[in-house]
Amino acid sequence: MKILGLDTSGKMASVAILDYTFGKEALLLGEHTVYTTRTHSQVIMPMCRNLLTECNMTVRDVDCFAVAVGPGSYTGLRIGIAAVQGMAMVNNTPCKGVSTLAAMAARIGNTIPILSIMHAREDLFYYGIYQRHHVEWGVSASGFHMQDMGTLATASEIVDRLHTYHAEGEAGRFAIVGDGAEKFMELCRESLKSFWIVCPPAVTQLQSAAGVCLAAAYAGAFGTAADLTASYLQAVQIQKRKTDK
Repeated sequence: MKILGLDTSGKMASVAILDYTFGKEALLLGEHTVYTTRTHSQVIMPMCRNLLTECNMTVRDVDCFAVAVGPGSYTGLRIGIAAVQGMAMVNNTPCKGVSTLAAMAARIGNTIPILSIMHAREDLFYYGIYQRHHVEWGVSASGFHMQDMGTLATASEIVDRLHTYHAEGEAGRFAIVGDGAEKFMELCRESLKSFWIVCPPAVTQLQSAAGVCLAAAYAGAFGTAADLTASYLQAVQIQKRKTDK
């Protein structure tokens, strides 16, 4: 199964093609990632065309499309989703929208819990906690289980959640990824002293289409282009607070 994935959720514009076979190691056929000051609408489709050409493929050779659907830039997410819908609708190719947080965690792949975190504003962060797991179904497979649904929370609330996992028997260590990692650790330096924190290399911490492809492959259950919709966690949280009042 060849998956073409896009990530336009942040300042990175990224496209990747992954060859995935259940029970076997996934093969990254190619990836283009650019930290761009231009709008994603200017760069993402040329990047897709160039990568497909370099991999000796056309849109018809893609078995499924995957795209980061949030959290992230309001405009960026809409551009990525629209690009995938446009390519997928030509041949009714299956699609999968994946969490930006899950995609960042999938790329790292540690067996310890992974805190995937993006800075929203002030001391508010989007976060999700993920754990790699291994399953035996005649062949060996691996994927990610969401331990804590991606949501919007304060830095102190996230630390409390990590301490809860520690109390429930998880080892007092975790990996941390995302553009909010540095800010989060700066705000919570004292509170995190009881944990052993693994920080992957900075070059692997930010959004990437390879992570989107992996997260989509692990999740399975592909839908249609029409099913794709952005997940603005902050907007959902604001609406919830209005409703609570």
